[in-house]
Amino acid sequence: MTGDEVAAWLAGIFPGLSLSLVDARPVALTSLNGLPVAVTAGFSGVDTGLVMQGDQRTEVRCEIVCRADADPHAVGEAVVAATRMIERLGVPAQPGVLLEDLAPGKNVRHGLLREPELFERGTPIFNEPGRMTLLLELVMLTGDEFEIVSERGYPALATRLRRRGARVSDWGRDAD
Repeated sequence: MTGDEVAAWLAGIFPGLSLSLVDARPVALTSLNGLPVAVTAGFSGVDTGLVMQGDQRTEVRCEIVCRADADPHAVGEAVVAATRMIERLGVPAQPGVLLEDLAPGKNVRHGLLREPELFERGTPIFNEPGRMTLLLELVMLTGDEFEIVSERGYPALATRLRRRGARVSDWGRDAD
């Protein structure tokens, strides 16, 4: 997918987005249901080693999206930091990947990649010959939340968040 195709695809998903550079990487900024959203606009050009399970010739790529009740530029910094960490660690960009100390010194300093829970109709996908590109959501976690998801998995964390009435988009939530 070319840069123009990425921008057009993202504009179809997130009306009103604007493209900018964050740490020298293109990021689309917009809002969804009143909260800032940042999504990478070119990370799909990076091969992290994923292929379709039933068709090993089709590569799976992604753009990383994050929605948070935070400064839009900070949300953009988070998605860019996630791409840099994925590349540095050499891990596949897929649901369940944990990114420890993604934002040192912050209340929510760890990251978790998951299938997006932002869309009613499922995850947006861009298909082209030999490649499928989809969105992957970055969720920022506190230290305790990171520990729970590391030890017991995301379902245990989701239960805890639901019981506490906490939203992953609230980056100021309690760190205990």
